[in-house]
Amino acid sequence: MKGTFALRGVAVLTMTMLLTASCSPMDSSRNENEPDRVTTLTLMANMDWIGKPYIKRAWQLYEQAKGNKLDIQAAPIDTATTVIRKRVAMGEISDIVMYFGGVGLNDLHPEKNFVDMTGEQWVKDIKRSILPQLLYNGKIYGLPLWESSVSGILYNEELFDKLQIRKPTSRTQFDAACERLIAQGITPIYLAAKDLWPLFPQYGLDQLVKAYPHLVEDLNANRIKFADIPEFRELIDDYKNMALKGYFGTNYLNNNWDGQASALANGKYAMAFGWDVYLYSDVEPHFPGTAQKFGILPFFFGNSGFFGYEGPNVAMMMVNKNGRHVQESMEMIRYLAQTENLNEAFSDVSSETTFNIVNSNHPTHPYATDQDYIDANTNASITPFIIGYDQVEMGRILLRVLAGELTSVQAIKAMDDIRIAAAKAQQLPGF
Repeated sequence: MKGTFALRGVAVLTMTMLLTASCSPMDSSRNENEPDRVTTLTLMANMDWIGKPYIKRAWQLYEQAKGNKLDIQAAPIDTATTVIRKRVAMGEISDIVMYFGGVGLNDLHPEKNFVDMTGEQWVKDIKRSILPQLLYNGKIYGLPLWESSVSGILYNEELFDKLQIRKPTSRTQFDAACERLIAQGITPIYLAAKDLWPLFPQYGLDQLVKAYPHLVEDLNANRIKFADIPEFRELIDDYKNMALKGYFGTNYLNNNWDGQASALANGKYAMAFGWDVYLYSDVEPHFPGTAQKFGILPFFFGNSGFFGYEGPNVAMMMVNKNGRHVQESMEMIRYLAQTENLNEAFSDVSSETTFNIVNSNHPTHPYATDQDYIDANTNASITPFIIGYDQVEMGRILLRVLAGELTSVQAIKAMDDIRIAAAKAQQLPGF
């Protein structure tokens, strides 16, 4: 769910992956069939991604089995996209790069910089629902070693039951639930506004496809703008209205992502925008037993009647085809894609996955307890396919609305300007 090189003073962090006790101990003597030379592969990724348990486990499996090392270049969460784009533009590309699929790959010029993996054997094992999220001009440029999460509004079922609040299934019911929570001294929604990217306006964007079936194509051809869509104005207004009603509390502009887990666990906040796997990756390790208390609601906005969950965004591991270690990097990709290694990586992980051949995982509590409703109301994530859409920059503009610096109309124009500038830079027709 769910990240400059000018970096505004923030440097890319570098660390070497160390084997931990969570993996099987490795004999200190090298296998006689293994090469004597140890290769260190560099890997660039969002800092938030490298701590995911299945990724750590997969990388440790590789290091143990092959004797090679990974040197992780971790970019700050809120600037990772910019860092990676600028590094690639400057030709400073690591052996392996983690990035989302879709048209966002435009800025990375995958045909020029990364190995085409479309013909790899493991491609046939990717779930059909996931495949469209990966494709760029009909090709796959990376291994989707990733979770398949569902996003919406995480809510404390135990607290709702205690206060006799029924699960909302409409915006009217959602507003009533928020008012009831406020009356009981509980802040309805924790909004990590300070970090920008967790504002998640894309959850509402996904739902607009119901009214505008060709929304992505029309935006990318400049046949329509955000400013032409009344429901988009409604989405921006809705954030402002929720803030004015007190749904985010009084200090939300200073709330950051790191404080969200404890805010949900201690019951001071009843809900948060996010994805189901977050409960297990970020909350449960620090507050055991909390994940089982939560369900997930669809994202409601405005008076349009639209609501729904967002399907998964999928990151993948791409190999620099012009790097020093192309062969070793592809060997790593193929090793990780083996059935037994994928199942080991996802063993007992609470999440759906991107591969049909993985069966060692188990579903999250929110998904398992409401699967039919979630499946029936899940929308595909469209923002990876909107040219020029940047989650951090869109969040930055939305924050200025919440802070009273921009009107909704001004904010929407600024969002359109970002998209159009990106399309013009790529010299796309229609712009």
